[in-house]
Amino acid sequence: MQEIYENGSVEASLTVYEDFVTYSSGVYQHVTGSALGGHSLKIIGWGIENNIKYWLCANSWNKDWGDNGFIKIKKGTNECGIENQINTGIFTPDYRDLTDIFKNGPYQIKTTDVDSGDNGAPRQFRIYEPLNAEGKIPVVHFLHGFQLKYSYYDNLLTQLSSHGFIVVSGQSKHSLIGGDTTYQEAEKVITFINWLKENLASKISITPDFDKFGISGHSRGGKVTNRILNQYPDFAKSFFGLDPVDSAPPTSGDSDPESLIDPVQFKGESMFLGTEKGPNGSAPCAPKGDNSINFFAGYPSPSRHIIAAGVGHMDMIDTDDISPCALVCSVCAKSGDKTLNEQFMTYSGGLMAAFFSSTLKGLTKYEVILKDTTNHPFSSTLVEYK
Repeated sequence: MQEIYENGSVEASLTVYEDFVTYSSGVYQHVTGSALGGHSLKIIGWGIENNIKYWLCANSWNKDWGDNGFIKIKKGTNECGIENQINTGIFTPDYRDLTDIFKNGPYQIKTTDVDSGDNGAPRQFRIYEPLNAEGKIPVVHFLHGFQLKYSYYDNLLTQLSSHGFIVVSGQSKHSLIGGDTTYQEAEKVITFINWLKENLASKISITPDFDKFGISGHSRGGKVTNRILNQYPDFAKSFFGLDPVDSAPPTSGDSDPESLIDPVQFKGESMFLGTEKGPNGSAPCAPKGDNSINFFAGYPSPSRHIIAAGVGHMDMIDTDDISPCALVCSVCAKSGDKTLNEQFMTYSGGLMAAFFSSTLKGLTKYEVILKDTTNHPFSSTLVEYK
């Protein structure tokens, strides 16, 4: 209440039920009807009616809905989750300009590296923690590309985390000869995430919310993630594929076929960001027939797809890690423009933040920029959604 009193309205998210849609007057509390999805509105004040405390909220539907466009929602009982998801001016910006999501968010980030074996951890990993984030914070798991390191994505994942997400990036073991298939890697990632659910809270100072769990992967990481979601369709609420690749490693033969030959079982929301130059070159790293276009085609609605112009499959890697990446990164067609690559890192992190803000936090206002790239700070060659 102090925040509203001193700084004005705040944005809140809640679960909408059928009886919310038919509200007309009085203090609302859910009684009947099933959940319809997440929604955001503004809390502009508070009061008491018939000895019931309420939040006074402005909805965005129109003045014909509710009480002249407003609704009173019961206060103090976390009605429909509204008090868990209040975004104040102290830590979360008001995003009057939605494209602010492409900038660093309001949180300072602490990174923590955890070694394999630490408290039984099944793999080495890095945590990106938004310091001082209050309440229960959504968690996003990110899986790196083929023969890359989890540490190569610091700029991108720091930006994502700065918008209020706990991000975890673990290290897989890849090899051109005799390494894990994506089936085997998927099982190891599942084991790791199940370990995280029991142990992540002991590694950080804030509270993780695995009921709002998103999953993401670059390159082969997208294929492995699809394997996980085909086996466990309810494993995550949403999936972001960063230039995902479904082809097999060069020496795997028939032991690791495309994952998309099996019907996609995942029923959550998805988004795929491809690169214009990913399919280019004599040894394309995101080859035609096995890239973001195919992931988007295979995934059910709701799904979004953007192909970023002028960049290649490794151009979201931290600039300082391009040299250590060596041959793995050098074979991929690339932009050759350091400034453009840095812009693409920021753009990728912003799109991930917008997507997970919508799908995990219920901030559906970000759907506008997920579907319309007119005001994006980066050019695209393809935009589609379903």
